[in-house]
Amino acid sequence: ELDKRPAGTVPYRLPDHCPICGAAVARDEDGAFIRCTGAECPAQLSRNIAHFVSRDAMDIAGLGEAIVEALIAKGDIHSPADIYYLTLDQLKGLWKSGEVAAKKLLAAIAASKTQDLGRLIYGLGIRQVGAKAGKTLAAAFGSLDGLMAADLETLTAVPDVGPVTAGYILDWFAQPQSRHMVERLRAAGVNFLSTVQQVDDRFAGMTFV
Repeated sequence: ELDKRPAGTVPYRLPDHCPICGAAVARDEDGAFIRCTGAECPAQLSRNIAHFVSRDAMDIAGLGEAIVEALIAKGDIHSPADIYYLTLDQLKGLWKSGEVAAKKLLAAIAASKTQDLGRLIYGLGIRQVGAKAGKTLAAAFGSLDGLMAADLETLTAVPDVGPVTAGYILDWFAQPQSRHMVERLRAAGVNFLSTVQQVDDRFAGMTFV
């Protein structure tokens, strides 16, 4: 009750920025939760990497929770993009089988660089952009650079991408941590192009004479 509050108390104000990484926070539509928007936030790193390497994203077998936590604890990875910079020396001590398991993981990481763009877009962890939306966006824009250059009007013209999702996409690519992660992925040689092109089916089934 209000009359039981100590004198001098002030209303609590939710933070505008993450106390861990300093990135802006986003409030849920119902106002119940706030979320850090930092793509490389240390507090979310384990979860972000788990999503990035998952089967529908970059599909990197061998990067389980225990291995990821060990790499984070050693300071070897600070971003999902750092996966592509891991070395044999950093990995071989993490298994009893040593170099054999490490080389197998490095091969899986290298192979994932050629995954189609739709998987990468999904793996970035943009809010409300699931695996299906990742494929749709990849086909619509043809490259990650094309997606990054899109404005609100262009994004909402894509099927099943409404203004809310488009806003999340714009906000994600506007974050410094996101841009840093993207450039690290680019430098590592991760594929930024789509092999699937959007098909214009507006005239499907019609006959013209």
